[in-house]
Amino acid sequence: MIFYGPSGTGKTAAADVFSRAILGESFSANFKALNIRDIWHMPLTKAKRSVQDLAKLGRDERSELDEYMSIVYREAKAALKVKGRTRPPNRSQLLQEAIRFFASTITVADEKIKILVLDEADALSHSMQQALRRTMELYSDACRLILITPTLSGWSPAIISRSSVLKFPLLSEEEVIAHVRKIAKKENVSLDLDAASAIARGSEGNLRRAINLLQITAAANNTITEDIVYAHSETPLNRSSREIVSLTIDGSYQDARKIMRGLVAVDGYDPQEVLLAIERDLVKRPFDPVTLSKVLRRVAEIDHRLTQGKNSFVHLAALLASIQNYASDLT
Repeated sequence: MIFYGPSGTGKTAAADVFSRAILGESFSANFKALNIRDIWHMPLTKAKRSVQDLAKLGRDERSELDEYMSIVYREAKAALKVKGRTRPPNRSQLLQEAIRFFASTITVADEKIKILVLDEADALSHSMQQALRRTMELYSDACRLILITPTLSGWSPAIISRSSVLKFPLLSEEEVIAHVRKIAKKENVSLDLDAASAIARGSEGNLRRAINLLQITAAANNTITEDIVYAHSETPLNRSSREIVSLTIDGSYQDARKIMRGLVAVDGYDPQEVLLAIERDLVKRPFDPVTLSKVLRRVAEIDHRLTQGKNSFVHLAALLASIQNYASDLT
């Protein structure tokens, strides 16, 4: 299965609930969730540690992923040795083995299948997707996969055709209000309807963001009002987006581009989230109607390109260049 949609819409939670319902009491034995980016960015020196070395560490010094990747590293190294290769496995081979190893082992208990969830699966390259497709075909009788990704762009048609695809849309304002009021009630936090509505508007359909905003405001005051929400609702993304637009209009393209790179590559914001934040700031600027129309048309074009292209940063940088050109034409 493929679960796709914006962040904060419940894809990972749905995969967990779905798997528990299918596997029942054998869930802990026949379920594995792997984050592709966590594996890809794991230092090879950590993966090389033996299980015995990890056992000497405290529970807070090692994670379940550390233990799993220690086993995977040995398996990948042994597989290369069988092929006559003496070099240690690289990141790509390690990632492929992490998926194959769980999928290929027999199920525990009487259940006929296991479930492997691959979160942030959009980080898989084209060659890795081909390897994943072969794994899906070879071990489909024993293991089923749930792929979690923000978009279907860049995915191999062969994998899509072999999967049931479910889209997770942004939540409606009414749904966000219902969720945050339910959470507030369980946490003994006073949250009136106007405050809940303000949180819903600020989250823009992202439930994770709504819960974070609820937590921030509750830390300041156990009774949350609409004014308190507005006082705490300006996120780092909104502040950075405003700075990006200001720098771009003032002609400091390189500085604006650097901040935007940090939002996407370091802070991990979804590119379309960044684009939406930039658009919200652009409409507040004193552009004349003709220029604003050009700017928003360009934003729409970039939004479309983000769903089609692989390198989102290139398209966002192109938007900043266009904004700078429109601003320079006015001066």
